[in-house]
Parts: sequence; C-alpha cells; structure tokens
Amino acid sequence: MTTPGNYDTDVSDMVAVHEALTDALDAAPAYVAKANLDSERVEVIGSFYENVIEFLHVHHSGEDELIYPVLEERCAESRSELKRINDQHNLLHAPMDAGRSAIATWRAAPSSDNAQAVIDAIASIAEPLRPHLAEEETVLLPIASKWMSSEEWGKQAGHNMMSFGADKPWLMLGLVREQLDQEHRDGMLGGMPPEMRTMWTEQMEPAFNAFIADVRR
Repeated sequence: MTTPGNYDTDVSDMVAVHEALTDALDAAPAYVAKANLDSERVEVIGSFYENVIEFLHVHHSGEDELIYPVLEERCAESRSELKRINDQHNLLHAPMDAGRSAIATWRAAPSSDNAQAVIDAIASIAEPLRPHLAEEETVLLPIASKWMSSEEWGKQAGHNMMSFGADKPWLMLGLVREQLDQEHRDGMLGGMPPEMRTMWTEQMEPAFNAFIADVRR
C-alpha cells in the first residue's frame, strides 16, 4: 500500500486552474473596453468577472482547508516554506474586495471612469497573484504529488463547487476544461459522481458554452 511520501499523484489540474484564472484576468482590459457603456454588455462582462473573482476565492479557500494543512503536517522540513506561500493568499483579500466593489459600481452605473476602475482593480489582483501561482507550481505541486493521495487531492473540485457563492459555479469548471486536452477532459468527467456528470453534460456545459460565447463575442 502506497503511503504519504511515496505517492505519484497527478496534480497537473492545478496548473490548468491557474491558467484559467490568469487568462480570464488578462482579458479584462479588452472585455471591459469592448463593453463600453452598453448596459447589456456591461452586465455580461460584470457577471463574468464577479464569478471569476469568486472562482479565485474558492480555489484559495479550498487550498487553505484541504491542501496546505495536510502538507504542513506531513512535511515538517517544508513547513515554513509552505506556510509562507499559503500566507500569500492574504495579499489577495483586499484587491479581490476592491474588484468586487468596482464591478458592482460599474454594473450599476456604466461609465468610462467606472470601466477603467474595473480594469485597474482586476490588474491589482493579477499583480500579486502571478508570483504566488508560480511558487505554487514550482514548490507546492512537487510536494503534493508525493505526499497526498489522488483521493485527497481530488477533494478540491467538490469543495469548490459546494462553496461557490456567485451565480455561475459551472463557469470555473468550464474555464478549467478549456485548458485541458481531450484525454484530461474525459478523465475529469470519468472521475465525477454519476449525478454530477449528468448535471454537467445536460445542464452546466450548455450554460457555460452559451455564456462564454456571449462574453467573447
């Protein structure tokens, strides 16, 4: 029986999560500028970024609950470094709150100034996020691959869906699946509980496809 320290868990899905988040944040200047003062477009793009920020929030809260405590307990020699990287989540709280506030203001009162405030707020999220994600990929993931089982690692997806507080929980799953090749998309589906798999294919995926096409048109 494989024991902690000897696992070979596939943790590459976190890279896909990171890429989904940074791609969405990077698109903000173009999406927001294109929406301009069109209240219908502002609502679509505002909803998109409200849900992207919530995606980031549940991703980090899932790590706080399910990943870092396990690894800090099992890997005493890496504990201080893991704690340092996990503490970087705190740097995102204020920028994320500012982003939510700017988006709400823009949706309520579309204007050039309010649109620019959204662009600036989202950039303030991306700035501290990028080095944090890079450290997670170079430091956290190799440790997690050895010290967490596939079952332990796989708890994140369910946690994130259950704790998602905005109105489009399927958005994060759709954005992540876009980053995966077909083999990994099929594997993700195969790993879902049957009822979740049915819900995704029959309801969530069509909702995602329609919404993301609207965002990008």
